[in-house]
Amino acid sequence: MRVGIVTLGCDKNSVDSEYWAGALARSGIEVVAASPQPDGAEFDAVLINTCGFIDAAKAQSIQTIVGWLEHKRRRATAGNGARLRVFVGGCLTQRYREQMVRELPEVDGFLGVGDFERVADLIRSPGDTAGPVNMIRELPCVEVRADTPRLPLGPAAPHAFLKIADGCNHNCTFCAIPSFKSRLRSTPREIVLAEARLLVSRGVREINIVAQDTSDYGQDLYSSQYGIADLLADLAAIPGDFWLRLFYFYPGGITPAFLDAMTASPKIVRYLDMPLQHLDPAMLRRMKRPHREVNTFDAIARLRAAIPGIALRTTFIVGFPGETDAEFANLLDGAARLRLNRVGVFPYSVEDGTPSADMRPRVKKTVRTARMDRLMRQQARISAELLAGRVGSTIRVLVEQQTGDGRYIARSEGDAPEVDGLVHITAPAGLPVGDFAEVRVTGSDTHDLYAQA
Repeated sequence: MRVGIVTLGCDKNSVDSEYWAGALARSGIEVVAASPQPDGAEFDAVLINTCGFIDAAKAQSIQTIVGWLEHKRRRATAGNGARLRVFVGGCLTQRYREQMVRELPEVDGFLGVGDFERVADLIRSPGDTAGPVNMIRELPCVEVRADTPRLPLGPAAPHAFLKIADGCNHNCTFCAIPSFKSRLRSTPREIVLAEARLLVSRGVREINIVAQDTSDYGQDLYSSQYGIADLLADLAAIPGDFWLRLFYFYPGGITPAFLDAMTASPKIVRYLDMPLQHLDPAMLRRMKRPHREVNTFDAIARLRAAIPGIALRTTFIVGFPGETDAEFANLLDGAARLRLNRVGVFPYSVEDGTPSADMRPRVKKTVRTARMDRLMRQQARISAELLAGRVGSTIRVLVEQQTGDGRYIARSEGDAPEVDGLVHITAPAGLPVGDFAEVRVTGSDTHDLYAQA
């Protein structure tokens, strides 16, 4: 049996798809990565790992499911081989479990989030003439065990994601994630460290640490006895030449112990992804953001003092219900003062089942879009200025691909994979793809650097 896995959504979903792939391979099933829309590749079954976070992601998931169901019908009509079976799992199915099963009867079976130990049973299920096989748990559970295998999907890459926890203990009024991922569930440290060692042994040169909130790691397992600072130290102690990069870290976690851990090893890159969402105090209270009592400007000043040259990334939401012109102006002014390296801006999306869905007054869509554009234009200027300041410096990069004769694409420690900028390199003598190199920065633009080996 040959199964294609389609992965939609965030990097945490990418990791879950590889856990599913490992479980299927262990049961004797051939597993490969599949594209969101049928592209001519033939499978006995496809498993679509959906995203259910915001409207755009949900729409993409539904379009992907519909596309594969249409391919299933065309293949059945052609009658040239065994029928294709389509299975759907992940966040969207967990969030809308009853609706999905009811409204998509052509799907052969459903799985919720996680459930790595049950995915092979779903794929091998004989089917049900009364409707789809439904394996979605009422209460979500994403648990990684010591015997949970992980199989890389797609072409080999020098970077990989390491998920150290799932679920979330926060109650942000705009976010539905706790409703379909449940509360924080940290992966035991011995499992995290074993998986990291495995990634390094496979040639991974950059390990990107992810969770809903990495600063909360270990609170459910070890209380205050072992946390993210301790885990960083243990990960950095693994032999090998590789980078460690930390995502989704909340400002309340910037403690002296954390700063000590960040500066203790050259393996830990000078980079931090810190989802702030807003800078106006009244807005943060309405959003019920965790650590909203923490002074963000002081926290970032402490980061920069302890880690000179650290690259900081964040995301902001504009047009949240009740956001006034003055509150948006505070966000705009605060972002200008902070001069962060990378910023993503999202117009507020109404998510059913969240407290903010009932909040009033709503900000008009045109206003939301205008505010997003204004903040992004400001950030583009800041980004261009910061990158221009790096021209003439020598930096270490991770070379990811060759794009032509003597031309390569790489990333610096200030550039996370998939979301940040790139380093475009000219190297007539060649560079080691999948490994580190020293290059001299010769130019820049709004998002990328240009360099000479």
